[in-house]
Amino acid sequence: MKKTTRDFDVTCFMADDGYRLRASAFMDMAQDMALQGSQELGFGFDRMNSVNMGWVLYRMYFKFLRPVIWREHMTMNTWHKGLEGLVFLRDFELLGSDGQQAVVGTSSWVVLDMQNRSFVRNDALPPFVNPEPQNTEDAVEERAPKVVIPPGLEKKPVREHIVCYSDTDFNGHTNNVKYVVWAMDRIDPEYASTHQVKEIAVNFNRETRLGDTIMIYAAEEPTDSGRIFYVEGFVGGLQTFAVKIVY
Repeated sequence: MKKTTRDFDVTCFMADDGYRLRASAFMDMAQDMALQGSQELGFGFDRMNSVNMGWVLYRMYFKFLRPVIWREHMTMNTWHKGLEGLVFLRDFELLGSDGQQAVVGTSSWVVLDMQNRSFVRNDALPPFVNPEPQNTEDAVEERAPKVVIPPGLEKKPVREHIVCYSDTDFNGHTNNVKYVVWAMDRIDPEYASTHQVKEIAVNFNRETRLGDTIMIYAAEEPTDSGRIFYVEGFVGGLQTFAVKIVY
């Protein structure tokens, strides 16, 4: 019942103008921790690449329990939580120096055949991919949800974005954190600077690549305690991503 663990300090480039850890910076760390965790379990990038397969992020869901501040020393844990249907689950927790949780979350992954870009069935998985959980503990009990704009909310086109060099990663497609960056940039900066993110849910529905033109739409829903922002991206009329940000 182990976890992959790493300590780090919140650096200046990870913080916003309120000296708080940016949600995208946390997700950068989570992404790298997922790579490290799968590598430690024997089914990391190199091993999967050797059989022309790869891990693809399907959904993510994080809860921000308290602000994490510039220069604060933190510990991040992640663990493989096993296979559920066609989806592999991986949870995360970010702990303060007091050992208390500051951010918790879960993610869902699928295995992709890199040649034909199709999902790999469970009976076709390589033998070194262990479907059994490394740890059965829940960082959050619920699974990463499907993001849907509620009926009645007006969805407005807000910008057109062409995927550029800084958006892509070593897989040649848009890095998953960039979708959160694009979504956060659609929020009024004065509001974002003075309010704390409570939850973020992301759905990754289709990959995008260098040069793709993405039409980005946004909707907003007021609540008793804050606001909920929805951001979607489309290429050729097909949804590529959907993000829900709760303040």
